[in-house]
Amino acid sequence: MKHTYYYVGIVATLIFIFFNFVACGAQFYKLSLEDDISHELIGSNDPNSEYYGIHTLHGWGANIPMHYQSDPTISQDQLRQIQAGMKTWEFVTGKKLFQYDGVHANTTGDSFPDLYSSLKDQINGNYFDENWNKTGKSDQVLATTIWTNNRDQSLITACDIRYNISKYILGDSLVISSTPDKEVVDLQSLATHELGHLLGLSHVDESYDPNSIMKATVFIGEGLISRKVSALDIARIQKLYGCEGAACDIDALVEKIEYNYEMNHEDFSLISSN
Repeated sequence: MKHTYYYVGIVATLIFIFFNFVACGAQFYKLSLEDDISHELIGSNDPNSEYYGIHTLHGWGANIPMHYQSDPTISQDQLRQIQAGMKTWEFVTGKKLFQYDGVHANTTGDSFPDLYSSLKDQINGNYFDENWNKTGKSDQVLATTIWTNNRDQSLITACDIRYNISKYILGDSLVISSTPDKEVVDLQSLATHELGHLLGLSHVDESYDPNSIMKATVFIGEGLISRKVSALDIARIQKLYGCEGAACDIDALVEKIEYNYEMNHEDFSLISSN
């Protein structure tokens, strides 16, 4: 009988109260991204291990590009931001990792009775949940990545990302504004982190790699973004998927990322492949 293992990567508990920026008066919050993975690859939490920061040894393996669909309530602009996060990971491997199969018709996060039931259809989906309570996660959880593995846990076989829109406004935090009831979360920043989980990466300690997109902290609020990947993020994702062409020179790649980060207003969907 086939055994299926379920995992969850979570953006979790609020640990700092808000402060005010003098320049714009925007509120911001620092969140802790607590690891809630029920089973990890041995050594993935040990910085001395070659598998540190990796939860599945071979990621999606030969099933790359992985196919995915989107919730029909996700706007074109929001989808572009999610896909910008995908392009970030593709840029640093030099490979096509994702294939969009369109909208998952008549299916939102609220179509599922709980968190894990969305995995049963074997469609890799990005879903918005207005009724977040049924996921069993705190209101302070921004998003949850869940996935299944094969019998020996070496490959990812299905995955969903569920986004909390009950308490948060997901979009471009450089443009949109908070409301009295909901705080702004930069969707590209959040998606890039969650897509790291989807591809096989787990959290890394901030003291080990303070610039990592996979570190267990994030700021949310108007004007706050965290969209860049670090050199060590690149090394970890290349351990899973290898590299092609210019992406194999990590030092040069990091320089190009820094340049494009400024030239394109922190929008990796505009990165040139040249």
